[in-house]
Amino acid sequence: MPTGKLTKLVHLSQQRCVLNTRLVPDHNDKGYGLIEDADGREVYFSHEVVENQFGFDDLRKGQQLEYTLENAPYLRASSVRLTPAVAEQILRPAA
Repeated sequence: MPTGKLTKLVHLSQQRCVLNTRLVPDHNDKGYGLIEDADGREVYFSHEVVENQFGFDDLRKGQQLEYTLENAPYLRASSVRLTPAVAEQILRPAA
């Protein structure tokens, strides 16, 4: 499974309201992100594909993520999760 660094995370509820549009930000857990792969390319993912007990709201810019690419005309992830090392750091209580 390829890994990459989370470079951009957009929560739709934190966006400005734009008049005359159908997009109405309602929940903080909706949005999208971009992962930079080993070759420097950007891989898009939606909030819906984040797996495990850590949801979209738990992601932070700079974290290492594992992802699976979807068969699409552009680089899009079909599943995203924190790498095991990052997940362990989150679960470990502070000393």
